Amino acid sequence: MMKERIDIVSVKMVRDGSIPYGKKPIRGPQDLAELGLKFMGNADREMFLLVCLNVKNYVNCIHLVSVGTLSQTILSVREIFKAVFLSNSDKMAFIHNHPSGCPEPSAEDIAITEKLTRCAELFDVGVVDHVVVGDEGRFESLSERGVIKTH
Repeated sequence: MMKERIDIVSVKMVRDGSIPYGKKPIRGPQDLAELGLKFMGNADREMFLLVCLNVKNYVNCIHLVSVGTLSQTILSVREIFKAVFLSNSDKMAFIHNHPSGCPEPSAEDIAITEKLTRCAELFDVGVVDHVVVGDEGRFESLSERGVIKTH
């Protein structure tokens, strides 16, 4: 009689590429906006980025979580936290674009930020900010708007 087998697996991150940024910590929403614009440029669809940070706010990695449509993108909380854990990150930040050019956060942007922040608290992972970028370098910070409570 043949015994059933159980797979033994390992999980690892794979480097997909890189962008020029330099070795500097994220100090505020302006840094996140600049980083997001380097990655997304003038994308014609919504893109949602996860920025994983170490304890000193240096970027561990950037993960493209989702590419959506002209007006929305679909997110999976599970996929976001998978990247956070695999990169051994202490904190995270989110960046997404509004192809309309107006960086005003939508009700959905605020709701997902609140949900992700609640989930992060369960795992003792900090949320630094969620920055929405628009045209001409304009951006809005949900941390500055009080949506994210920093300790």
